[in-house]
Amino acid sequence: MAAPLPVNILCGYLGAGKTTLLNRLLERQDERILVMVNDFGDIAVDAALVSRRSADTIQLSNGCICCSMAGGLFDAFERALDLRGRVDRLIVEASGVAEPRRLAGIALAEPDLDCRAIVAVADPQSLAERLADPRIGGVAESQVRGADMVFLSRGDIASRAALRRTARLVAGINPLASLHMALDSGLLKALRAPHDARSFSALAPHRDHRHLFASRTITLASPPDRQRLLGIMARHTQSIHRLKGYVRLPDLPRPHLLQLAGGMLSLEPAEAPDASFLNRLVAISPDKHALVNLVAELEQVRA
Repeated sequence: MAAPLPVNILCGYLGAGKTTLLNRLLERQDERILVMVNDFGDIAVDAALVSRRSADTIQLSNGCICCSMAGGLFDAFERALDLRGRVDRLIVEASGVAEPRRLAGIALAEPDLDCRAIVAVADPQSLAERLADPRIGGVAESQVRGADMVFLSRGDIASRAALRRTARLVAGINPLASLHMALDSGLLKALRAPHDARSFSALAPHRDHRHLFASRTITLASPPDRQRLLGIMARHTQSIHRLKGYVRLPDLPRPHLLQLAGGMLSLEPAEAPDASFLNRLVAISPDKHALVNLVAELEQVRA
């Protein structure tokens, strides 16, 4: 009989830095990791890590596999177990508005899964603001409260004062969770530890938080002027929690991936999956009016 498959649940609010941590874990060569995400449209692994794809799995260039949850949560876990002989660990990347309770409950109840540490990712530059937000503060707090370990992203650019404040904030919410600021041996050891049911029992009942966020897919009518595009995005770094899309810019020879997360904007060379992805942006915000304003401004962008 095969041993149970170790599973970690990775959660965190939109823009917290889950993608960065996940990609860094995938870059390690000592484990074959199966990644489960909500669906391929919102896949969190960098395009450079993708090698080939089938109907419900993506083979990553480092030998790891990505599995979609689009067909349903239970179906996705079944597919994960079917791949057990090919992988060493399952990491479930929850959506930015997800609380870990339901996913942990399934992992704890399934004898073929071994529920290890639940990881909450938080950005020391935005956690306090997210917790104070009356629309999503409860979700962010629940993610930290239900975690076995909390990873502070962007620790290399956050000030020491911000890191200390965030550490105190996390300890006040969840004194049982270990705190990590780097992908080191301490984090990897904590990742392998069994889930502590004490934090799980403290969680509030599962709720549906999809109504807290609005999303828009924005199609740019023509290749945008780079400076105008970046200028518009810079004005929306606080109101838009997450934005991602591939753009073809007239002054650059190849497509670029535009991302906004945690108030930080980036534009980097990247190959789009196919031409239909070019000049299409997906934006998410708790403020639907902010999305309307962003769309109105982007519609005026021309090369």
